[in-house]
Amino acid sequence: MAWVSRRLFVPLVGVVALASTLSACSSGTASGAIGTSGQSDAFLAVDTTSGPFVVVENLTSQPLIDINIALKSGILVFSDTIGRLEAKEKRQIRHSDFSSRDGTSFSLRIAKPRDITITAKNPDGKQLETTARWQ
Repeated sequence: MAWVSRRLFVPLVGVVALASTLSACSSGTASGAIGTSGQSDAFLAVDTTSGPFVVVENLTSQPLIDINIALKSGILVFSDTIGRLEAKEKRQIRHSDFSSRDGTSFSLRIAKPRDITITAKNPDGKQLETTARWQ
């Protein structure tokens, strides 16, 4: 068995590990925009930076019905429902309008959400879903 000096072996292993990590992390293109589930265009825009509101805007040319907005923070989920959102309409939803299954109102003092998941239906009955990061 050939004896390899430790001075050569350790740096060689480091170079191989670094090369494999860099090649694995460098992908050429992204498959879709964040929050669109790989679709080419989003059906809703979500803005969480406007004070005590979550602003939801319908980007489609059709109304959306049965819209469920869920704020996910670890195991806690706070949700609110909008019955109908007309085409190109914006709606502000207060943080306190979101509630958990036990009826607790959402507060940024209690939990900081990581994700916002929105499900809706178009008038044809097609289910739409998107997830966005809380900012």
